[in-house]
Amino acid sequence: MKSIISEFVAHKVPYVVCDGGDGTIHWIVNTYLDVLGTTKREAIEEMLPIFVPTNGGTIDFLARKVNASGGTMKILKKLNKLFHQNALPATMSVRTFMIEGKYTKEHLGKPYRKLAFAGALAGFAQKFFNKYYESGKPSLQTIVEVITKTFTSTAFKGSWFENYVPKDVIGYSNDIFDPIAVDVKIDGKPVPFKKINTLNVGSIAIEIKNLIKLFANADRDKKLHMHVGFLQPHEVFANLGNLFAGNDYSGKELVQTTADTIDIVAKTSDGLNPCLDGELFTGMATMRVSVGPHIRFLGIKGE
Repeated sequence: MKSIISEFVAHKVPYVVCDGGDGTIHWIVNTYLDVLGTTKREAIEEMLPIFVPTNGGTIDFLARKVNASGGTMKILKKLNKLFHQNALPATMSVRTFMIEGKYTKEHLGKPYRKLAFAGALAGFAQKFFNKYYESGKPSLQTIVEVITKTFTSTAFKGSWFENYVPKDVIGYSNDIFDPIAVDVKIDGKPVPFKKINTLNVGSIAIEIKNLIKLFANADRDKKLHMHVGFLQPHEVFANLGNLFAGNDYSGKELVQTTADTIDIVAKTSDGLNPCLDGELFTGMATMRVSVGPHIRFLGIKGE
């Protein structure tokens, strides 16, 4: 991909149509970031092309965000038609976050820098995505199945009904709600809770499969919307309505806020394994997440 993107940069290709979902866009954007070799927000915004998303992937919140619909070929045909008619719609500027830090010693402590739009950095949401992708063909049905099996496992474990529930279901949520060993600071201020099992951040409001709605306050405040803290299992299930409606979460030990930066240091040798834009990564020892550059998107409804 790097050699192809290098050609695109050399020829100043103005539009890039992404045959896939949010993960495809994530990899192409970050390959551009690598090829461009700059960290300056204004330079990145100026040098990146206009991205055209399609409904071709597992998760497509960016396509939903910019009102794009249809498969790749349909969108390409419509884009070509509008281009020659000089009737292209206005582009939409979408804010990113920059995540940078170092990998664990296992990865030789190498530095990294990435752009993303939404991240389950650690905790039960990150573990949810691990289980989601265990399915051969993850879909809306998979989301419902993961939530249902997690609820059933948690509700019946240790109860009189446990012997009547399949063993693979009872053990499904064994570690999903366990706390993680991290130090977290939001805009330089330490998070006041000793235990953390939820750590998520988004630069834009997103919607997944017309079911899960997250990070609504990012659009309102034009900052990063984050959830950091510890939620008991019953609090997680009590918040499902908020998750589906896009409302704020509630919890006794939860910080839900908007901010410019969040700094995270893993306190275990294996580091953190975040899910960024639907893509899974491993072994990140430190993270600094900050408001990133805007990327231009063109929402096309395929014919």
